Amino acid sequence: MPNAATYVLPALGIGLAALAILGPGSPRMATGVRVWGAPVAGSEALALRVEGVRRLHGADDAAAIPRIEVSATSAGAPLERWTGSLDKDGIGEALLRAPAGLREPVTVRIALGSGTLLERQLPLLPPLAAADTSALPGAAHATALPGAAHGELRLQVTAARGALAAPFPERVRVAIETQDGTAAAGARLEASAVGAELEARGSGPAQIAADARGAAELTLKPLAHAVELTLRATHPGSALPGTRIASGTWEGKLPVIPGALWLDPGGLDGERPELRLISPTPRPRAYVSIGGARGRALGTIVPLAADGAGFFSGRVTLPDSPAPGEADWAVVASDPYEQGAGTVAWPMTSAAASASPRRVELLADGMPAAEARERARASHARRAGLVVLAASAVAQVLLLALRSRTARRRLEAHVAAASGGEGKDGTHGAPLSREDRDRLLAAVRAEPLLSAFALAALVGLSFAAVAALATFR
Repeated sequence: MPNAATYVLPALGIGLAALAILGPGSPRMATGVRVWGAPVAGSEALALRVEGVRRLHGADDAAAIPRIEVSATSAGAPLERWTGSLDKDGIGEALLRAPAGLREPVTVRIALGSGTLLERQLPLLPPLAAADTSALPGAAHATALPGAAHGELRLQVTAARGALAAPFPERVRVAIETQDGTAAAGARLEASAVGAELEARGSGPAQIAADARGAAELTLKPLAHAVELTLRATHPGSALPGTRIASGTWEGKLPVIPGALWLDPGGLDGERPELRLISPTPRPRAYVSIGGARGRALGTIVPLAADGAGFFSGRVTLPDSPAPGEADWAVVASDPYEQGAGTVAWPMTSAAASASPRRVELLADGMPAAEARERARASHARRAGLVVLAASAVAQVLLLALRSRTARRRLEAHVAAASGGEGKDGTHGAPLSREDRDRLLAAVRAEPLLSAFALAALVGLSFAAVAALATFR
């Protein structure tokens, strides 16, 4: 039995330790969440874009989480909870109503079952104002476009919605004034474009008459990402007999956004506005943030599918009639971070000019905490494996020492019997001289402690090497 234990015990100990260290103790993907949004102080909604992330060895991947619960408090008062899932891209839109308005501190907690994925205090942004600037295309829809102007008449050109997307029609507005700043009522406007189709008005360049305020509007459909527009205005009513007709020209590029998803303005006039998004290229979904002066009020993910016209489109109806200042803008993007070049802020109401929209920004990152939890779990399992390994090493050393002691006593007994004495088993052997017997016993007993310590050190070193290799990172 001791002989069998000598060989079985190390294998059993190393096997159990390997199961613990290489099984539960091995590194696994850390699952956590990130929170994106643009919460504004005083807003009656906390609209958060939740991103599920899996991380292993520094590489991130989307985590589809079937059911999470998002809860929050505003100045200590609890908000209504949101329960939902994160799709296969790891994205979900959580909406928590705050009837009393958001006030600091705002603390959010995201739970998965009985565990907590994230618990963090979120920063609140100040309310938006008309003076705020935005780098989002489309946000400056009331700003005159840069261009080269010449002549007595001054032309100011603006894109009606701030941006254009090929190949979808958009309106361009032109304000015509005389040199003294008065409206050029009834002025005639002639337009031509390179890279776009102008609204058909007979043959040749488009001919448009300005109204009593000197305002004219034309519709064009960009066919390329670089569109050059040329305008020439004449004002016959300003000419005196014998003088030439006042005129002016404007040449410039229109803000066509490559890769932009187009928001059809046709469904925005009802009590419950409908968003119809069209992509000129294949895309599975679009990410939309709806908000206004009160910040981000709602987020939604719009699935896109082939519509038979060569495009990919999708529709979504807003859940209820938004309050003033809540749904002035729709920031449309092909990525959940709203960082892509095709991200556009499309105005939804005439009040959109009162505030500039904001992109969502990272409010809280739960991945460091998720990695710390995973490291703690793996470390606990590895410690258990190392305890098993250490116990096996100690038991093996003791077993070897016991076997060494037993073998030495048996050898002494045989030596005593061989020298003519009586062994412990009662046997007798041929007598030896006293001198030969002493030399034989001295050889048997030579350095027993040193041999035992050397063997124990060798066994301990072997188990330590196994432990080092098993926990190598």
